[in-house]
Amino acid sequence: MILSVAAFGFGSRPTRDRQDHRGELRVGSVVFRFPPSRARAAEFLAGQLGIDPRLLGLPEDILSRGEIIVELAPDLRAFDALAPGAPDWSAGVAFPEGNRIVLPVFGSRIGGTPLTTILRHELAHVGLSRHLGASVPRWFHEGYAQVVAGSWSADDAWALRLAILAGRVSSLESLSLDFRRERLSADHAYLLSYTAVERLHRLGGGAGFASLLNRWHETGDLDRAIRRTFGMTLAQFERLWRRDVKARYGWLLLVTQATVYWTALTIILLILGYWKRKRDRRKMEALLAREREAPEGEEEWWASPEGTQDN
Repeated sequence: MILSVAAFGFGSRPTRDRQDHRGELRVGSVVFRFPPSRARAAEFLAGQLGIDPRLLGLPEDILSRGEIIVELAPDLRAFDALAPGAPDWSAGVAFPEGNRIVLPVFGSRIGGTPLTTILRHELAHVGLSRHLGASVPRWFHEGYAQVVAGSWSADDAWALRLAILAGRVSSLESLSLDFRRERLSADHAYLLSYTAVERLHRLGGGAGFASLLNRWHETGDLDRAIRRTFGMTLAQFERLWRRDVKARYGWLLLVTQATVYWTALTIILLILGYWKRKRDRRKMEALLAREREAPEGEEEWWASPEGTQDN
């Protein structure tokens, strides 16, 4: 999962260090700007960008409809100057309205995420905004960018299972608010956003998903686009999505509930077994005491030789 920010009008205007002479490298409509120390990173990204620049469900020429500036930030100071106000957990920032992307090219910011994956994620934000405008819900923006980047992993699936276990399955409407809270809420919002967009893609496959985006472009309304493409309302899709998420990732909750049930039953059986053994021990002690108190030469019935009879 990539923790990225699609910035729509937030923060201050970026600043520039005038002493930092920046180079430029163009690939089609994408222009990389970088300090000399990051020239090799720019060349690598430029080479990777030419492999498959298409974005899922969008027109093939969407990225060539105007220049896109990709700023490479070599350190935290440069990143904060180029993307002021960005959360400290963001791996990259896209400014779709300004056709700008800021990529941190230093390890402490991106961790183990490949730069090409982050770049593709941010380009998805720009392309989606170009095709659908500024009215796209935040959950769709972030979910779409993750699907395009292919950043979903087994660790993300487990993180979502734990989120469901903790009862954190927000509605689509409230996901936009979760992105603005602390990192934990943002993490869950990213995970759920991915599953929502991925579910829309599974409903109709690649062709159906492209039709959805085209109808959204034509009508300017997601609910109407879903109605025309899949024959259901947005509210109906949300109910379908929530059931699907719980069915695919909520089994850990069922396992945990079953574990709690069997653990409680085991404890009850152990307690009952303990009291039964204690009761049997008291009975045995009382029986032995009566045996010791019996008159000499008199045998208890249970100690008589088998088969003997009184004459």
